[in-house]
Amino acid sequence: MAKKIAEGDETEMNMTPMIDIVFQLIIFFLLSLKFKAVDRRIDSALPKDRGIQATQQFVDELPMITVKLFRQNMDVPEEAWTTIKVGNNFRRELPKGEWAGTQKEDTERQEEYDRIFAEVEIAIRDTWAKMNHNPEAKGEIKTPRPKGLKVPHGDVIRVLSTFIQVGLKDVKFEGAPAPLPQAGGGGMVTQGG
Repeated sequence: MAKKIAEGDETEMNMTPMIDIVFQLIIFFLLSLKFKAVDRRIDSALPKDRGIQATQQFVDELPMITVKLFRQNMDVPEEAWTTIKVGNNFRRELPKGEWAGTQKEDTERQEEYDRIFAEVEIAIRDTWAKMNHNPEAKGEIKTPRPKGLKVPHGDVIRVLSTFIQVGLKDVKFEGAPAPLPQAGGGGMVTQGG
């Protein structure tokens, strides 16, 4: 005779460990996946002009109109003046001393400044004309050491204004180097000095 089998409790499979393993595998594959497009982009961004086998690059120098400013007789401020040189052939000296503070004397001094800077403008125009008014020509204002360190700011700005009046708006400045801190923390020292 057939015997009846007793029904037992329903057995369920616990899926929690399975889900944990699947998520861990997904995270593992996502973190270990490498995209080839990113590798190529990083390789192409490396510098080509530096390293063991750097190639020389030759750059054509652009034409420059150089104006140099020097401060003369710096030890006596009341007698100091600024010398302006355009290229190698033009040289003018601004009036000596400081601004007086009276209207009559300052007006005379301003007229002298205007006359000299009109000559500077003509010298810059002539130099640019020798370059056939090259549109790539640039202006350059230099205040070389040691006499260029004390040139008044107003004289430099007046030269810059003269360049702009002529039509040269790309002007490079070369002045005194930035001060460096001294060892031991006492005071400042300039580069090369």
